[in-house]
Amino acid sequence: MRYIIHVFYCCAFLSVFMISSCGQQMSKGKWKINDHEYLEYPGLSVLAFHDYYPGGKQGGIEIIHHGERIATNGFIRMENVDGRRFPYPERAEREIEPEGQVIRTRVSHEDFDFKYSIRIWPENESIRLSVDLEKPIPAEWEDKLSFQMEFYPPLYFGKTFHLGEVFGIVPLQANGPLVADQVGKIETPPFGQGKELTLAGEDPRRKVNIESLRGELILVDERNFSGRGWLVVKTTVPAGATGNAVEWIIRPNVIPGWKRKPVIAISQVGYHPEQIKQAIIELDPQESGFQKAGLYRVDPSDGSTMVLSRSPEKWGKFLRYDYAIFDFTEINEPGMYIVKYGDQSSNPFSINRNVYKKDVWQPTLDSYFPVQMCHVKVRDRAAIWHGACHLDDALQAPLAIEHVDGYQQYENSETSYAPLTPVPFLNQGGWHDAGDDDLAAGSQAATTHYLVFANEIFNTFYDQTAIDYDNLSVLMHRSDGIPDFVQQVKHGVLNLLSGYRAAGHSFAGIIATREGRNITGDWASQTDQLFYDSKLGAKEKTVSRSSVPDDRWAFTNRDTGLEYKVAAALSAASRTLQDYDDDLARECLETAVKAWSYEQDHEAVRMPNAYVPGNEKVEEILAAVELLYTTGDRQYATHLVGLLPDIRENMKRTAWGIARVSDQIEDENFQVEFYNVLQSYKEELDSMLSANPFGVPWEPRIWGVGWNIQQFALEHYFLVRKYPDLFDRELILRVVNYVLGCHPGSSTSLVSGVGAHSVTSAFGVYRDWWNYIPGGMVSGTALIRPDFPELKEGYPYLWQQSEYVMPGAGSYIFCVLAADDLLNN
Repeated sequence: MRYIIHVFYCCAFLSVFMISSCGQQMSKGKWKINDHEYLEYPGLSVLAFHDYYPGGKQGGIEIIHHGERIATNGFIRMENVDGRRFPYPERAEREIEPEGQVIRTRVSHEDFDFKYSIRIWPENESIRLSVDLEKPIPAEWEDKLSFQMEFYPPLYFGKTFHLGEVFGIVPLQANGPLVADQVGKIETPPFGQGKELTLAGEDPRRKVNIESLRGELILVDERNFSGRGWLVVKTTVPAGATGNAVEWIIRPNVIPGWKRKPVIAISQVGYHPEQIKQAIIELDPQESGFQKAGLYRVDPSDGSTMVLSRSPEKWGKFLRYDYAIFDFTEINEPGMYIVKYGDQSSNPFSINRNVYKKDVWQPTLDSYFPVQMCHVKVRDRAAIWHGACHLDDALQAPLAIEHVDGYQQYENSETSYAPLTPVPFLNQGGWHDAGDDDLAAGSQAATTHYLVFANEIFNTFYDQTAIDYDNLSVLMHRSDGIPDFVQQVKHGVLNLLSGYRAAGHSFAGIIATREGRNITGDWASQTDQLFYDSKLGAKEKTVSRSSVPDDRWAFTNRDTGLEYKVAAALSAASRTLQDYDDDLARECLETAVKAWSYEQDHEAVRMPNAYVPGNEKVEEILAAVELLYTTGDRQYATHLVGLLPDIRENMKRTAWGIARVSDQIEDENFQVEFYNVLQSYKEELDSMLSANPFGVPWEPRIWGVGWNIQQFALEHYFLVRKYPDLFDRELILRVVNYVLGCHPGSSTSLVSGVGAHSVTSAFGVYRDWWNYIPGGMVSGTALIRPDFPELKEGYPYLWQQSEYVMPGAGSYIFCVLAADDLLNN
């Protein structure tokens, strides 16, 4: 789920100048083409190929209606013709025609010698849409091309549709039927077809009418083919047509005077009495002036009592909204509180010295981590999350292939195992990453490393998971006398060591076949748990082997950057495992030292792969830091002195590591220059943090920034501890607040089951149940380009907003513990 489709914009400077300088002339009534080059009307926006991720439902023509993105991916699609079909548009050139307020986007499928353009323009309160072809379609494409637009299903659940003579409600789930056509292709009959479609006619906020002026509209429920399908409205491209091949009038109902209600963004958990406490108020830009905000203390007898009232301080515009800050730092009396602004109220939160001590990071460690554990059976009281899975891991991947999610095997395996034969040692340890079942070494190493850091700043024995490796059994919410941090670190290193045990280096990772990776639910049912043996006959099996090639594949090429990354994690893990599993701790450190030495004695090798880091110099620096921190060996300090130019060039990525061992680097010139560069970095950081009202690094690409800023805060913690004269703790506290609800677009905790209101339908292994795993941490608010922050709650299939990943869970635990440490110690 991690591929990215690029869109190239070709917008002439002259057009931009005309838009910004002639906005008055371009307005037609309340419509305008704004500086971002999309159509805008109060309560309505129409985007034209501003986004570039149609595979994730972000692209083409899109409609934002009453604060919700209701439609996306408006472009031509092609059914299978001789085994080929159009890819999602990778290029769209956007032109502005000021006369008539027309936005034209030109799409080209060079491999098919097919070009077309989509024009959109306002007409009263409607949107006119027209598709023009460069030339008529060939005969073999007749009835194979259609202009389509996808509508977001949850907004229309239980609401009516009317299409031609057909009417009904949009069901909560896809109900089929699925039927085979004459050539065996599985299809689903449409809801209906006709010249005019109305969705949610009874709901003024969601009503939208579409009329086709040429050809009929067809409404199809694509959820019948995939849980992540949307409601597709389409019109077939007719034979012989060029200009106006498809013509729609789209009439979203716009409520007169509609304004988006204010969002009160706060931490859904609460605040420590001694930290800065702010609610970020997100406002519709049509609002004039600010109302007073109030802080109310919840009283068990008398309801709520106002303890503070003042006008929030204006921050300014960020993305498409205006922001103001309501500061209540002076209130430090312990209790439960609510913030009110106008007729909006926040959820209750606490002010409490022990705000992070309970029900905050704990669900992630004692629920999410156990559920994600691979190669074991996981039980929570009466419920079984999954059986012991993937005990047939793993087959050597076929050579010279590009697999899914960035995995690739090069021409040599760099092992002694033939393709599609079992590789030993791989069926133990590791966590299923995200909603997929892969075990990527880069992800496993980062997660293990973060858990080590968390354990080292956490001073209390915590034991809520019982793990029995002999019986491949995990019991959640049961103690076994071993700290959970130690056990989870062990589970991570068992996976990280497997490649070294099998072939002397780290493997890029393990992932299912194309068929297997689409299976959700109980991982133990994904394979037959028997090693594949090509020598067995059809349906033949023995006690340990079978003729079914359903085993996952191991991608085995060595990469220098990955070697350093894994070496750093193993070196760190040896400290955590000391006194609990001394043999494993010794193997971790010996393997890390050996991997380091090998890479130092050989030319760097770059083998791009899933989760393999791209900058091996950064990984070399951090591996040297970790080995120095663990062993105290002076050779690593000397090596870091020699790497000073690389450290200077990569300060954002390496400064935190140097801070951890700077006392062990006895070189005055190094210390002086590093501190000078650190001061420059501090200035860059301050400038970056002032760019948004939330005071965190906010630079999204496709995914939300939650995981990124947690990693940033984790690294920043070590700078705060070492250089308090330069760096303060507030960045870390703001990141924790962001993750727990103080972010753009909504005020929802990004950690499932944590806080008064949280994400409870996520892209995890149980996404098809629209379920959540307690403590799972999602990436959060995504940017719908150019300026719309979005977190669609209650919907698990927008992975760029609601996906769980293991490093995000590990860094979340650390950040909460770091916040508690900085505030209470």
